[in-house]
Amino acid sequence: MSRCRSLWLACLLIAAALWLSHERAIAANECINLQAIIDQAKPGDAIALAPGSYEGPIIINKPLTLRAEQEGSVQLHNSSLKPAVLITADHVAIIGLSLVDEGLKDEPTILATGNQASLEGLHIRTGSMGIAIRDADDGAVSDTTIHWAVNGVRMADKGNGIDMFNADRWTLTSNSIHDVHDGIYLENSDDIIVSGNVIERSRYGVHCMYTKRTIIEGNEGNRNVTGAMVMAAKQVFVVGNSFTKQSENVNSQGILLYDAHDTEVADNTVDGNRVGVYVEESTNNHFRNNRVRYNFIGVQLIQSSGNTITGNAFMGNVADAQAQGSEDNRLMDNYWDSFQGLDTDGDGRSDLSYAINPFFQSIARKRPAFQLFFQSPGMIFLEGLYQTDRERWTEDSTPLLAPLDRQLHRDKSGDGVKTGLMGLMLLGCASLLFYKMRRRER
Repeated sequence: MSRCRSLWLACLLIAAALWLSHERAIAANECINLQAIIDQAKPGDAIALAPGSYEGPIIINKPLTLRAEQEGSVQLHNSSLKPAVLITADHVAIIGLSLVDEGLKDEPTILATGNQASLEGLHIRTGSMGIAIRDADDGAVSDTTIHWAVNGVRMADKGNGIDMFNADRWTLTSNSIHDVHDGIYLENSDDIIVSGNVIERSRYGVHCMYTKRTIIEGNEGNRNVTGAMVMAAKQVFVVGNSFTKQSENVNSQGILLYDAHDTEVADNTVDGNRVGVYVEESTNNHFRNNRVRYNFIGVQLIQSSGNTITGNAFMGNVADAQAQGSEDNRLMDNYWDSFQGLDTDGDGRSDLSYAINPFFQSIARKRPAFQLFFQSPGMIFLEGLYQTDRERWTEDSTPLLAPLDRQLHRDKSGDGVKTGLMGLMLLGCASLLFYKMRRRER
């Protein structure tokens, strides 16, 4: 009887083992071997991937197009320490795939070293850099989302969303990047277009280092440490962006220029940041038509010269401006809502200049603890007494008494009134002429 029971138990264990091995085989086969499909393809082929899960990592070493039949229906899983996708060939396109690469590692989720790569409509969850471009030119990343996937990691230890080194003439458009180190990081990469991206809860939204002719246009940065950081760069265009609520760090700025030259900063909205626009050791830059509102400090100039600041509106800031060691800058036709000017000729510009008092900034730099007294009644009183070297202060020579958009509206309203008066005069003349003609007829 005991032998039968033992034999029965042995058969049961064998059956269980066979069932478990069968389940493991099914699980192993759940992810399709994408590398095998790539290896079988010919150069120039376009591969349409059916919905399902695919196994990574993969290497693409020939011109190919990988496209999901339905965007978001193809998932590429990578549990290795290698890049989920390594692109070494030119003319490679990857469209509509979701990449799940959630392990903490040094290698990026996508590494491209081939020219003219196109990455479109991707969904990336990463524990490293999302996309790294190295020594590759003339590519594009568009309509792609990049999210940091690992909880409990300090911002300093995270990877960048898109990281480019020695890569020229790329376009980065309409991407959404969240919770990474730097949203878009460019180094030694020229003629890059960064347009229409949304970057949130990261360190620097867009970070340029040693670049030329970068275009940063129409992007949104929210709750980052700094919205756009332009450092050691030339001929950068920062145009039509919105940077809001970069304020949770003592070094937060909406737009920062450091060692930046010949750069255009225009038509941006910079709201609710610690410092709206920060400029240090930068020359020959142009700031025009920006709306700098509700920041702790509107604009801050440190050791900068030869810059032109015109047509901007500074409204609702705790302090509109600070400047130190910054001479020969040209400020004119800006609106400062804290300034009470005097306009005797009715041209909309104050006859009195707006001078930026350097007293607080200079004393806080020597004694940082004095920052506690910022905008206190006593400090304001001392600033009023301080008049040393006033001829060297940064000042707006012709400050506006109303923002440009209000002046345009007022001018248009004035034109309407004038048109109405002319119409009434013509109507009166016509009525008088008609009345006289009727009398003659009688």
